Amino acid sequence: MRISSLIATSVLAALVLGGCAVGGSETTTVTVTRTVTSPAGPKKPPAAEAETASVKYFGIPKSVTKLDAKRYALEIQPEFFLVGVTANVAFAAGQQNACQPLECAAVEDDRWVIPAGTQKLLFVLPAKTTGTVLTLGSQQMRTTTITAAQLSALVGGATQPKLMEPLDSGLWVTVNVDTVTAFAQQFQP
Repeated sequence: MRISSLIATSVLAALVLGGCAVGGSETTTVTVTRTVTSPAGPKKPPAAEAETASVKYFGIPKSVTKLDAKRYALEIQPEFFLVGVTANVAFAAGQQNACQPLECAAVEDDRWVIPAGTQKLLFVLPAKTTGTVLTLGSQQMRTTTITAAQLSALVGGATQPKLMEPLDSGLWVTVNVDTVTAFAQQFQP
């Protein structure tokens, strides 16, 4: 009797398991939708902005025009400020002098400035932006911090602060996309 009850239990288990394998199962697909909030903060800038953040341009300031209470338009005539082998080769080429790059004579004052085309560049200069110009104090050159409004006045012909040399010596302009973040007058001996 024990054997037949064991066989009956085994047969029943086989039927139950067999039924699952033969179509006794059911498949259900469930779609779950979640709302996820991302943390607030600065987003990654588009590629063009990332490539033009903190770019420096060199040139002669041609005009600074007030756009509104918070901004000016700064226009520069761009130039290439070259040093080292680059300056030596560019100078030699300008003199029609052929030389091997590492054998070209050194330029005077270790720099050579050449025009970077005829197109003037215009940048937005926020009124709160500051920069430096070269002034003379106690018979020594020093840098003096000025505002965008003071730069505008100097480019327009103002005489204060008294510059050691005119702004024609050139201005380095640090730009984020199209907006000036800093400027500095370049010394030209």
